Amino acid sequence: MSDPVSRTRWQQWEPLVIVLLVEVGAFLFAVGWLTGILMLWTSRQWCTRDKIVGTFLVPGGFVPAAVLTFWTERCTAAINVSGIAEERCGHISTTPWVDMLTLVVLWVAPLGSMAWLIRHHQAQLPVKVQQQCV
Repeated sequence: MSDPVSRTRWQQWEPLVIVLLVEVGAFLFAVGWLTGILMLWTSRQWCTRDKIVGTFLVPGGFVPAAVLTFWTERCTAAINVSGIAEERCGHISTTPWVDMLTLVVLWVAPLGSMAWLIRHHQAQLPVKVQQQCV
């Protein structure tokens, strides 16, 4: 990538590659996600705040949501006050609403992280024009 044309092409694709690796790269046995995080932190196109959002807003992107959604439910049985046994099942929690809310958050948070990184991307603007990181 020594010639200017190659560098320009890479600069056009770099943000997309970074965002995709951060959010779906963990499906590549975590190597893709780690590569995306390394590229995100070494890139000068995002502020530190943006890098923190991309790294820690559901680390691993969509993988935790996919694993927990399709993982076998676990069930517990309990005898209530009236002596009737009841069974509760869930992926994360045996309380149905907690289980569903957690899964929804795990699926939506990576979308929010992607949107954040795309919105705050500072593509090839002169240094004087780039937003100041807060």
